[in-house]
Amino acid sequence: MKITAVVSEFNPFHKGHEYILERARAKTGADFVIALMSGNFVQRGEPALFDMGIRTEAALINGADAVFELPPQFSLSSAEGFATGAVCILNKLGIDHMVFGSECGDIKSLKEAAAVLSEENDVYRTVLKEKLKEGASFPAAREAAFFACIKGSNDQNKEELTKILREPNNILAVEYLKALKKSGSLICPVTEVRVGSPYHDAASSGPAYSAESIRKMLINPDPSFKKLLSLFPELEYISSALRDTGAVQRDSLTPLLLYKLLSNGLRESMRKAGVPGDLSGRILKYRDFSGTFSEFTELIKTKNITYSAVSRNLLHLILDMDYESHPLSDICSNIDYVRLLGFRRDAGELFPELKKRCGDMTILGNSSDIRNYLSRTDKEKGEDPGGRTFLEENLRIDRIYNILRKDIIRREHPLPPEISRRIITL
Repeated sequence: MKITAVVSEFNPFHKGHEYILERARAKTGADFVIALMSGNFVQRGEPALFDMGIRTEAALINGADAVFELPPQFSLSSAEGFATGAVCILNKLGIDHMVFGSECGDIKSLKEAAAVLSEENDVYRTVLKEKLKEGASFPAAREAAFFACIKGSNDQNKEELTKILREPNNILAVEYLKALKKSGSLICPVTEVRVGSPYHDAASSGPAYSAESIRKMLINPDPSFKKLLSLFPELEYISSALRDTGAVQRDSLTPLLLYKLLSNGLRESMRKAGVPGDLSGRILKYRDFSGTFSEFTELIKTKNITYSAVSRNLLHLILDMDYESHPLSDICSNIDYVRLLGFRRDAGELFPELKKRCGDMTILGNSSDIRNYLSRTDKEKGEDPGGRTFLEENLRIDRIYNILRKDIIRREHPLPPEISRRIITL
């Protein structure tokens, strides 16, 4: 039996995601395709437009056999942390293939870039340090260091290879390959050319729309949904979600941010959340700020710290995440559960196979599974709860998201009869 995984945020699920699920099945000859999906907060450092139940439903209707959650400890990390967490979970599940989109679509070039960045030799570290000292952003400094380390190519070829690091999906693909290599993974990586407008393109015209432009259209939707009809394989889940709760926006975080800025323990909270020293200083400088989350992020970002990096750090702070006591390396070592968000009724053969492959990895599918897991970890791990700590933080962060969507008691969203879903009710 072949099991293939796709890692995504589905924020929101659109035709590009349907395409990558189709190609993942076709390219790898998979019997089952699973999705490892960011939960209620995403890597850009903001809440997902729609909760993970709605996005799970869309993925199941349009090509995924099962959807598992990438926990917020990873989904709210840098590209490296995001990829490391995803590969850690997929390794433990015993997945055969991992398919990811990229702008270049060339697995050989991506592997070459990953090999250079994995080595981080003296030349790389020296150039990186020099460029950062000169005031370059981290992406620009990394690009210069990468260029300096490429061997056996003329400058034109080196420039072509360096271009890989200028596109977001390529960057994430390289991080997946680095994580696979570092972990000694047996998973076979496969890339598919990403189709459509550039990821960050804000334009909303023409047949292909970027993820950013789609999100903007959903925040201020056309009442007739005419534009949206061409973007989604199945529009009902979008129109229903917009009618029920609307899209959760970045600036929904504003009240939580302003409260945090005024709290007495701000310095301690920033240290615990792993906020870098220079960014901590800027947060303290402007703690009397009274605008929106987006405006504050724009205010404190610098040439060296990107908007997304600032957003992620602010979310770590708002959500009281503890990266000081539990760095990502410890989480990867100790996490021994994965949350099943939903599955297709005709995917029943998948789970006995996963249980054989995943060994000590526990698949949590409902409230009873969670209670049993927490009870077991209490008994077995005593004062060092490991996975329990991460799961409890995971559940707490979900509750905060429900407050943002003004839905403290989570509602279920019914599915078509051919799909069975197991959603944890918080």
